[in-house]
Amino acid sequence: MSTEKARLIDAVLAGVGRTAELGMRMNQLAAGRLGINASDMQVLQLLQHQPRTAGELARLTGLTTASMTGLVDRLERAALVRRERDATDRRRVLVHLAQDRARADIAPIFGPLLGAWRREIADYTIAELELVADFLTRIDRGFATELDT
Repeated sequence: MSTEKARLIDAVLAGVGRTAELGMRMNQLAAGRLGINASDMQVLQLLQHQPRTAGELARLTGLTTASMTGLVDRLERAALVRRERDATDRRRVLVHLAQDRARADIAPIFGPLLGAWRREIADYTIAELELVADFLTRIDRGFATELDT
């Protein structure tokens, strides 16, 4: 591997690390604005794409099931989530993100950041965007391997 390629790989990896750190700081800021803690915010993010059981949320966050029950209770009292019986398995209870509350209270926190990102990448060509999307997919694969998901 050339010295230049090694330098660029190091720069990309350092950038990924900075991005992860900034993401954590953004989540802390959002949690503070919502009046919740960082673990609560992590659960809201895990629910943004699909409902999950409290057991799944506990496994994904590393919290105990008892801690997760308390966390979900808190988020439910704050009207940020709701519990519903699983339509396919009535024994299971799924935790859903409260979409109306997410749109009203969470989206305005992250909206400006997403808008800034859109503006930053708007000038990329389709080929460049495909490369970025491929890179992010590879990063996700690396996480999945290490997290065993």
